[in-house]
Amino acid sequence: MIRALLVLAVIFSGLAAVLTRGHDALGEVLRTTTVNDLTNGQFAQHIDKAIFNAVPRSSTLDGLVIGAQYRLLHDAGRQVHAGCGDWLYSIEELRADRSDADYMKARAELLPYLVRSVLRLGTALVIVPVPDKAERVEEQLCGMRALQSRSRDHFREELARINGAIIVDVRPDWPRPGYWHQDTHWDQSGARFAADKIAQAITVTIGPGGDKVRLSEGTWRNRTGDLARLAGLTEAPIRLAPAPEQERDVKAEIERGGGLLDDAEDASVILAGSSFSLNSAFADYLQVALSREVAQVSEPGGGFAGALLGLLEKNPSGLAKAKVVIWEWPMRSLTAPLTDAERRFLERLRKQAAR
Repeated sequence: MIRALLVLAVIFSGLAAVLTRGHDALGEVLRTTTVNDLTNGQFAQHIDKAIFNAVPRSSTLDGLVIGAQYRLLHDAGRQVHAGCGDWLYSIEELRADRSDADYMKARAELLPYLVRSVLRLGTALVIVPVPDKAERVEEQLCGMRALQSRSRDHFREELARINGAIIVDVRPDWPRPGYWHQDTHWDQSGARFAADKIAQAITVTIGPGGDKVRLSEGTWRNRTGDLARLAGLTEAPIRLAPAPEQERDVKAEIERGGGLLDDAEDASVILAGSSFSLNSAFADYLQVALSREVAQVSEPGGGFAGALLGLLEKNPSGLAKAKVVIWEWPMRSLTAPLTDAERRFLERLRKQAAR
């Protein structure tokens, strides 16, 4: 009932605004319309344009409506699920689709070929699947269960069949909650934990690093989560919006010896990940934990293999110079539609197999 009344209020306020603000423009359309306009569709176009120009545009009003929907109806829009206590979740983690199994099957086909492509260059490969926030913080879903996240966990059976690569499972002893309330990514405690765990696996493989890396921690600042932006809640009044979270400025500083003209060595570790590798100072924590410089080539929206495919296709020689490449990807990307790069790589592999 509340939802219906709210929708009706918005509709009638919009209609009133159109009639008030667009009265003159609509009258002009009616006065100047010809018979030809009625037969060739021009009349409808003129009416649509007059109505569009008459609709009031106000970020304040939009924010008020979005905030009211969130607080009164527990509704964060089509792309975001509102959990308990101002916890927000990406619908991508919760939604099931008939094509999910096909996408996972295609990536299971890609996986061994990508691994072999890296190992063939003489570079060690560390694979880091990032668990869904819905699976790690399921208790805040508010009546829902992370069934889709658990269905993607079957892909770990494919990872177990891989030879030669190092698989890092960050789930055991995971710090709670480890994810931001209003963002899809891990928070700084989760990022630091994951960095330490990955560094342990790399150190066992290539030994300890020798760089002097110092972690500089600055002031705290408000952080706007990507899910809050996606839901439009950043435009809502303070009393209706979720309370902002706080993040600390963190930066890894590498002490370099030698003169100004000395050439810096290429980084021995390459980080080819998704937006998780670009958030919450993860790369900075990783460099400190490794005592090594890390070359960051991660891509926002890189999904399953965006950054790694970019390296293999555009810079295989740079990949060959590294001792380790870290391939980080979110589990939710397994059921996302294949990217153009993934399709090209898969088609090439299938043609080779058919010869």
